[in-house]
Amino acid sequence: MYFNLPSGDTEIIAERQFSQKTTFKDKFEVVWNFAASNIETHGKVDKTIGDSIQWRTIGNNLYVKNNDSLSKSIEAYTKSIAFAPVGSSELSLAYANRSAVLFKARLYQDCLLDIERALKSGYPDKLKTKLFLRQSLCFKALKPTSGLEPCISMANAMQWLPNLKKINPKYDIIKEYPKLIDQLEKPRDIIKFSPQIKKKNSIIAGGSDAIKLKKNNDKQHIVATRDIKSGEFIYISEPFAQLTCNELRYISCWHCCRQTWASVPCDECPNVVFCSQQCKEKAWNEYHNIECLVLGQLLKPNKIYLQYLLLLKIVSKAINSAGGLIGLKKKIDNIKEDDEMIFTNGILDVNTIDNFNRLDYFKATSTECTFDIAITVVWIVTIFGKMTNIFGKKTSLKDLIKDKSKYKKILILGELILRYTMIINRNAQFLQGEENDLVWLHVNIPFCKIIKKSCDPNVYWVFSDSKVGFYASKPIKQGEPILLNVVSSYHLTTKVDRYTVIGLTNDDPVPCKCTACVENWPTIDFLPSFQSLRLPIRIKEEMSRIMLKLEVIKTILCNGDTRKLLTIKDSLHRMNDKIHQYITRPCIEKSKLHLALRGFYCKLLEVHHTLE
Repeated sequence: MYFNLPSGDTEIIAERQFSQKTTFKDKFEVVWNFAASNIETHGKVDKTIGDSIQWRTIGNNLYVKNNDSLSKSIEAYTKSIAFAPVGSSELSLAYANRSAVLFKARLYQDCLLDIERALKSGYPDKLKTKLFLRQSLCFKALKPTSGLEPCISMANAMQWLPNLKKINPKYDIIKEYPKLIDQLEKPRDIIKFSPQIKKKNSIIAGGSDAIKLKKNNDKQHIVATRDIKSGEFIYISEPFAQLTCNELRYISCWHCCRQTWASVPCDECPNVVFCSQQCKEKAWNEYHNIECLVLGQLLKPNKIYLQYLLLLKIVSKAINSAGGLIGLKKKIDNIKEDDEMIFTNGILDVNTIDNFNRLDYFKATSTECTFDIAITVVWIVTIFGKMTNIFGKKTSLKDLIKDKSKYKKILILGELILRYTMIINRNAQFLQGEENDLVWLHVNIPFCKIIKKSCDPNVYWVFSDSKVGFYASKPIKQGEPILLNVVSSYHLTTKVDRYTVIGLTNDDPVPCKCTACVENWPTIDFLPSFQSLRLPIRIKEEMSRIMLKLEVIKTILCNGDTRKLLTIKDSLHRMNDKIHQYITRPCIEKSKLHLALRGFYCKLLEVHHTLE
């Protein structure tokens, strides 16, 4: 644990005082006075040669044994790269070793990147021959008819051959190269799903021309400007902030969350990797320059909830954007209740920091703003004080508590972090695996603020190649509002369960007035079949054929082959359009198609997590 708090009467009094306060500042101050002196903080997490060697050894063992998937070996080498100090020989060795696994995985383009990095990092002369040989083979695999690049690499290999001969006199490159050419396989065929917008919206950044912004009862929301078929994407954009789970941290870009097997590390900390130098620089300029100093401390406990890591990224981004803590406080204080999102030069970009600050949040008086959350915020504030210059200079907890001149800034930071926690808890979305409870991704999507909420949604979102895309989950008619579920759809969750969760964000005794709630539609297990409905025989026969086809599609979904998945995408959406055209009432077949579509997009993300 990271704190050892007083119990008994002291805790009871603090909790009572906390419950009586009505602002984030006052609530934080109560908990700061109660908990701050008992907070424990860890030392800085540094890059070390020892950790780099340890992870490289683990990678070697996994590579030699070959009992596990290649992804495990790559992940171990990536950790070796992340922990290797900049300029160390361990960095070049880890890059070179990872290039060997990437070569075996037939990821030749990634392999070339790591070979180049190894050479730039000071790879030992005595080992360069084999590295240039691998480079030549990669060029040969990628461009079989080109002789220029392979020949240049071979010339380099021959140049360093005398150095290799000193440690391996019997090595014969003339015999070895033809054998390797004969064993060379084609590049791995990686098929990625890339959603597209048919025609861009001229006002809503990232939106399609199928939607427009409308205002009803002083509330902004979007509606369809024309009929929209199932599967059409109405909005595609990078989210305001995103975060992969801890299990995927070393195979996903910390900034854009793309899966990456040939990542580059942060130069300052061993905690994160990036898919490219561009993402690395962008992250540093936006938030990681602050976050980098604090992140290692948050990752130290055995279990840290993802929303706090997302919180750290967003708070760092907000402080940078406002030019400092005081500037951010002024921005927040100028926001009025229910302020609309801001247009810039006639364009609505929901992903600006100013629009993020206007998102709905759990108020300080909400039951969601708990004493335990405030204690975690106190811990985060002490880490900021110890590891960053946010209060003027790095300050130990002891000095932080004694220095009354910093007390105002401590309260400001605590108030802001508590508010941002409530924004994230109210608005964060996540993707979860179909076959386990692993949450892959937490994202904040401000676009959701301008979508009406319903337990019978007509759009869902998917994450693909660093972007979120909202697609029609069923046909939408011109003029209809775009609807997104609050907690879950009626297909899976009963009205009572939905009301329990929705009620946390709404004091209304009837928190959701969508059709599914008003008519109390049952879940999939209790819905009638279309066979029991009064429909023409022709339609029933066509529906039966659709459901038979769905059973075939389910086997493809279980297999998870990306190429095959993409061949069924249009069929699934056409089937969905047809069933909604013929049947207006809820039925079990509608729900099965609904779940098949959700499963389809989850599989498109899931299949990229391992290499066999």
